[in-house]
Amino acid sequence: MSIKISVVEKKVVETVNQYNIDEYYINESYGSIERFNQIVKGENLKKDEMPLMDFLGEIRPNNILHMQPKNSADDLEIKHGY
Repeated sequence: MSIKISVVEKKVVETVNQYNIDEYYINESYGSIERFNQIVKGENLKKDEMPLMDFLGEIRPNNILHMQPKNSADDLEIKHGY
């Protein structure tokens, strides 16, 4: 099973990186899909857990989309993950 996650970075052009992440890799890094989902939803990291952006930085996105940004004060938004 793989997990699909989309990360939106808002600058001059909105960049959406879409990842398909293997369940095994998530379990290796976070212990379970449930814990991974808690982190995606913004729960604080435990002492030994890797920050989500570092985790995704080690994986090449399978799809990169460039679009005009919507007005927002945030620089980074995690659109969805399941």
